[in-house]
Amino acid sequence: MADPDGTVGPALTVRLGADRHRRLLADQRDQNRTYRVLRIGGAIVLALWMIGLAAFSTALYHRNFLGEDFATYNQAWTLIGQGHLNPYDTVFGFPFVKSDFELIIWPLAIIHLVLPYSAVLLWIQDAAVAGSGFIAYLWALEYLERRKVNAWVVVGAAAAVLVATMANPGTYSTLSFDVHLEPISTFFALLAARQFWRGRPRWGWVWVGVVLLCGSFAALMVVGLGVSALLARSDTRRSGVLLVITGLAWTALISAFHANQGSGLSLYAYLAGRSTLTGAGGMALIVGGIVTHPARVFHQFDSRLGAIWRLIKPVGIVGLASAWGFGIPAVVLVTDALNSRSDFLNNAFQNFAVFPFVLVGTVMVLVWLAQRFAKGWLPAAAVAIIVATVAFDYGAQWSPALVRGAVAQVQPSAAAQLRVALAATPANAEVIATVSIMGRFCARPACYFYFPNGPRPVVSHTVVFVFATDNEATTTPTGSAMAIAYVRDRLHARTIVDADSVAAFVWHPAPGTTEVTVPGVALPA
Repeated sequence: MADPDGTVGPALTVRLGADRHRRLLADQRDQNRTYRVLRIGGAIVLALWMIGLAAFSTALYHRNFLGEDFATYNQAWTLIGQGHLNPYDTVFGFPFVKSDFELIIWPLAIIHLVLPYSAVLLWIQDAAVAGSGFIAYLWALEYLERRKVNAWVVVGAAAAVLVATMANPGTYSTLSFDVHLEPISTFFALLAARQFWRGRPRWGWVWVGVVLLCGSFAALMVVGLGVSALLARSDTRRSGVLLVITGLAWTALISAFHANQGSGLSLYAYLAGRSTLTGAGGMALIVGGIVTHPARVFHQFDSRLGAIWRLIKPVGIVGLASAWGFGIPAVVLVTDALNSRSDFLNNAFQNFAVFPFVLVGTVMVLVWLAQRFAKGWLPAAAVAIIVATVAFDYGAQWSPALVRGAVAQVQPSAAAQLRVALAATPANAEVIATVSIMGRFCARPACYFYFPNGPRPVVSHTVVFVFATDNEATTTPTGSAMAIAYVRDRLHARTIVDADSVAAFVWHPAPGTTEVTVPGVALPA
C-alpha cells in the first residue's frame, strides 16, 4: 500500500526486499547448479578421452613404434625402479641425472615397484595430457564464474574449450612421439598458475617445486609463469619477481653442474657467434650475443613465424593478449624458435605448454572484450566464432590423420616379429637396435641404437641385434642389408627372427671383446 505522499509503505518495502532476496538466492542456486553440472560433465568427457588416449598409446606400444627418447626414459625408469639409483644413459652416453636434471623420474619410478611395465610411462603421459586439459577447463569455468557471465555463454564456452582441447592436432602429435616430460611439467605448471591467479601463492609454490623437478626446460617455464604474475595484478607481482629469479637461478645451477647435456646448449651457440657452448658461461655468452647482435634473433624469428602460427591457431592466438596466456607460451616459443634446429619448434611435444595456457587466455580475452565495451559481445562473439572455426577445421583435418599415421608406422606383421625378438632377448643382454623401434628393448642396463660404422661398446656376454628395415632412420636399405649380412655371416650370430622386414640375432662375443662396429650406409643428416 502507498503512503499519501506516493511513497511505498514500510510493509511493502520489506516484502519487495524479501522477494528480491529470494530471487537472488534462486539465481545463485541455478548458477551453482550449472557450474556443478559443467564440472562433472567436463570431468566425465575428459576421463573418457584419457581412456581413448591410453588406448592409442597402447596401440603404439604393441606396434613397437617407440624410439630413442622412449628408450632413455624407459631405461632410467626401469633401472631406478629396480634399485639402481644412479643409472647411466647408454642411449646418449652420460649419467641420466646429467641429461636434463629431470629428478621427477625418481619418484615416478616408485610406480615401477607396483607396475613394472614400460607402457606405464605412456599412460602417465596420457594422464598428464588429459589432466592439463581438465585443469585448463576448470580454470576457464572459474574465470567465467568470477566474471558473472550469462549461463548460456558459459555453456557454449565450456563446450568450445572441451572440443578445442580434444581436437588439437598438437596433442596427438605429442603422444605419437615417445615419452617426454613437457606434458607432465605443463600439468603442474597449470596447477601452479591457477593457484597464483586465485590468490593462493603458498599452494602455487608447492606446484612450482614439482615443476622444477622436471628439468631445465621446465625451469624456463617457471620464468614464464613469473612473467604472467608480473603482468597480471599488483598482488601477484611480488610472486612474479620471485618466480623469475627462481627459474633463472635453477637454470643457472643446472648449467653450472653441466647437468643439461641432453638439452643441447650448443644449438643456440650461433647467437653468440660460436659453434659450441657449455655450462653457465655458455648461457652468459648467448645473452651477450642477443644483446649485441639482435639481428640474428629477428632473422631467426622471421623464418619461424609459420611454425609458430601452426602451433597456436588450434587454441586461438588472441589468448596471448592475456597475462596468464602469455608468459609460459612466450618463453616456450622463444626458446624453441631460437634453437638452430627447426624440429624443436615443429615437434609439438616441446611446445605442449602453449596449448592449454593460450586456450585459457583466449577465454579471458574474449570475456574481457565483451564486458569492457558497449555491445562488446558482438565483436567477442565474432572473434570466438573465427577462433572456433579455425581450431575445429584444423583439428578435423589433421588429428585423425596423425593418429592413423602413427599407428601405421609399424605394420602388424613386423610388430609381431619385434615382439618375438623382445621375448627372446635375455634380461641381462646388451641390445643394439634400429633407432625407431629400440624403445621397448631398453629396459636394461646396456642399450644402444645402431648407427652405420659407429662403434658400440660390448659390455655383456650376450648381445642382441634388432633391425627393422622398414623403419630405419640412420641407414639406407642397402646399408641395412650390409648390417644384417655382417652380423649373420661375419659375427656368426644366431638368428632369432628374419621375416616381415625384421631381423634379430643373438651374438656371444669372444672373451676380451670390448666393442663392435657394424657397417652400413648412413643417411644424410
